[in-house]
Amino acid sequence: MTQPSNIRKLLIDAKLGLLPYLDQRLNDIEKTLKQQENLQLQPYDIQLGDCKTLAANEPRPAITQSVSLKFVLTGNTKDKLELFLLASELQNDLDAAIYEWSNREWHQFEKPLKRPVTQITGGLNYAVLEEPENSSQIILYREFDLIYPVSF
Repeated sequence: MTQPSNIRKLLIDAKLGLLPYLDQRLNDIEKTLKQQENLQLQPYDIQLGDCKTLAANEPRPAITQSVSLKFVLTGNTKDKLELFLLASELQNDLDAAIYEWSNREWHQFEKPLKRPVTQITGGLNYAVLEEPENSSQIILYREFDLIYPVSF
């Protein structure tokens, strides 16, 4: 049987993966959000973007894979500032979770992650929804690179 690829390990492995780690952190965050009236965090979406392989002076070429995460937060239009503040706090919590995970993975003995995440970019988009009435949403984007050795 062949070994799972490094990208599979990094994203979905039950012990090593970013997504199980994020799911655990989001469960804690959602408990706090549920205390807010009319506020909901939708399931997130992941996309893999640009991918580059570089073999300069390395025994094993390094792959740089762009990862994009999208989070949707819905709430009441009358609480626009509160929704923005919560989205900003969520962004900070997500970035901290990604950095914590990458630093932990990078320090593993047989690590699939070649370097920890060093930069996360993204932003917020606000929109008023027609249904349900008086509701709005903020879409939060986070993008970063995972750098790992190619699997042979």
